[in-house]
Amino acid sequence: MRKIEKALLVFFNGKSNAGGAERMVLYLDEYLQSRGIKTEIIDEAHLLNSSVGKLFSKIFKYRHFSKRRPIYMARFTSAYLWIRKNRKWLTISNGESTPFFPVDVVINQGCYHAMELDYGRKDTTLSRVAKLQKRGSEICGLMTTVTQKVKNDLLQYYQLDPQKIHLVANRVDVSFFPPKPRPQRDYKLLVYVGRLEPGKGLANLLRVAKLIEKSKGWRLLIGSNNPNNADLFRDFSNTSIKVGLHLDNINDEAYSQADLVFFPSLSESFGMVTIEALAAGVPVVGTPVGILKQMGESGFPGAHLFGEMPDDDILPYFDGIVSKFRNEVDRNELHRIIDEQFGIASYRARLDEIIGKNFLQI
Repeated sequence: MRKIEKALLVFFNGKSNAGGAERMVLYLDEYLQSRGIKTEIIDEAHLLNSSVGKLFSKIFKYRHFSKRRPIYMARFTSAYLWIRKNRKWLTISNGESTPFFPVDVVINQGCYHAMELDYGRKDTTLSRVAKLQKRGSEICGLMTTVTQKVKNDLLQYYQLDPQKIHLVANRVDVSFFPPKPRPQRDYKLLVYVGRLEPGKGLANLLRVAKLIEKSKGWRLLIGSNNPNNADLFRDFSNTSIKVGLHLDNINDEAYSQADLVFFPSLSESFGMVTIEALAAGVPVVGTPVGILKQMGESGFPGAHLFGEMPDDDILPYFDGIVSKFRNEVDRNELHRIIDEQFGIASYRARLDEIIGKNFLQI
């Protein structure tokens, strides 16, 4: 076993903790450092701010290259890693960023082709990004992914070796999400956390916003990391939007304000919002995707599924969830259960079994 002195984490969005995937890069970075390994984040800004990257980035002003940006970025990144190749360095990526360099570990948050089909793609052939993910997954040393469903998707659509795919469920640092006293007010607050994109369930969010606009008993709060499509909610007086939430303030500004968290996504490999909200002692209702589907079907406290129903039934359904939760669930005990099942300690122990055993002499 080679001695590892440093790890390169190749994820284009870095560890900005703006979303679930970025949160996991943050937790991965902290894990490696806790095991005595120096780390370097190789994100898009790092690559394009290098001396060669500044020249390379000029190609994206041309339409041919901008349309194929993922392909050319993947080529550039792979070349960058070949040039810096060092046997004492561990390389970890998400797969599609490194399809021409055999990284040691691919941390796969989901099957891109399956997500595209969930979002409505009709063409069953692989898209450019899906092909990059497939190739990067084929040539890596080993891979982790978040649920059995995602593993099954990867096997079905990419025909990968099942022996090198290991399950490592996403985790949450519950110290950021302590249950806090409920605000005293004469209405209930529904909270949505995520990007305002069609794939994240924008149509259902708009549908619920219209219902809340006519309601005296509910308000809607949207917490997003960017203002895209925020103007769609401009005329709703019972809806407010907070932009730029991050790990340090999202509990105070969003989860702890909520009576109920709404998760209407069309496709999710895992769904960090679910376990973050539950860790904060807040019930969640959403479409049967990611970990919420598993939790909702198993009767996990505070986890509820949102299916087809008439408009008139939606807010009464939400009322029932909130009432049941307040009467039956101990919020601090729920926080403890999430820590036990999805906390950082169990995450690090699982990574020790996979990355530690194979690369870090643990």
